[in-house]
Amino acid sequence: MALAFFYKKWQVQYLAPVPEGAVIFVANHQNAFLDAVVVSCSTHRHPWFVARASVFKKSWSNFILRQLKMLPVYRFRDGFDTLRKNEEAFQEYTSLLQRGESILIFGEGNHDERWSLRPFQKGFARMAFAAAESCDVKVVPVGIQFESHAFAGSRVLVSFGKAIDVPKLNPTIHIQTQYDQLIQQTHAAVKSLMLHLPAQTYEEDLRLFLKHRVIHKDLIQQLHSDQLLVQSLYSLNHAPITTSSQPIPIWKKAIALYNSINTFLPKRIILWILSNTKDPQFTGSLKFSVGMVMVPLFYLLQTFALYLITDSFMWTALYGISLPVSFWVARAVFFEVSQD
Repeated sequence: MALAFFYKKWQVQYLAPVPEGAVIFVANHQNAFLDAVVVSCSTHRHPWFVARASVFKKSWSNFILRQLKMLPVYRFRDGFDTLRKNEEAFQEYTSLLQRGESILIFGEGNHDERWSLRPFQKGFARMAFAAAESCDVKVVPVGIQFESHAFAGSRVLVSFGKAIDVPKLNPTIHIQTQYDQLIQQTHAAVKSLMLHLPAQTYEEDLRLFLKHRVIHKDLIQQLHSDQLLVQSLYSLNHAPITTSSQPIPIWKKAIALYNSINTFLPKRIILWILSNTKDPQFTGSLKFSVGMVMVPLFYLLQTFALYLITDSFMWTALYGISLPVSFWVARAVFFEVSQD
């Protein structure tokens, strides 16, 4: 429900039905923990997903995160001692897959807000082949395409690709070769489901892309249009600008102002939290998660306060209804202004 309010449009496409049984979803990673929320809420499988082990250190956080279907992953950067726990973690992953569960993992291993797919780590391949020894395992590539990572009122497309069958390890072929084959196949599949600008020329490509981009209502059409545009960027360096923006109607601006007044306090709290956040990739995730709690809470408190002041059920009901409606309209206005 919060995602439906946070995004102006949240669209999901399936290139093939998501299979039942043991599935490893492998997705690109641009927007911190909001990526996991978007993917999990876009499929009936509701997968477990892995997060860096450092957030599981406290017993209370370990309990809460596991209730949210999160599992620790141990990385070399977290310290050599933590790698000893890797075997235990992979046994847990394998056990879940053997029970027919699904797991979401971000192939790149860390997040980056750029529209660019980085090389994949081998963790998911190791997980897949370990489970394939005792059950049928499939890897499902997932592309997450954000129109904007940080702003509410933007749009997001989640695309599920065709499942990749994971065979048992072939003893006659080097294990790393088999890992690499699965990694390359999955990487190519995810890349086809998102917008990819080469990292080497990213800034210049991005400038040209935004200059000539044409906006479509349907996000699948938008992705295809964007991918075609990227393929022709170098021939468009001196082409005329094709994008245009429509002025925001006065009535929308008035509703946006009304919403700003009614969300002043929760916004101050969110901005204070963001001011103490060092990683900009957490901006969208924190706006979503904190706002999901703070905005409805303040709406309820403000509505109750109005009832105490007016003692009128009618005015209180009208005010209470106006709050989510004005938020719904205002989010798109704020996004358009931020983009300008």
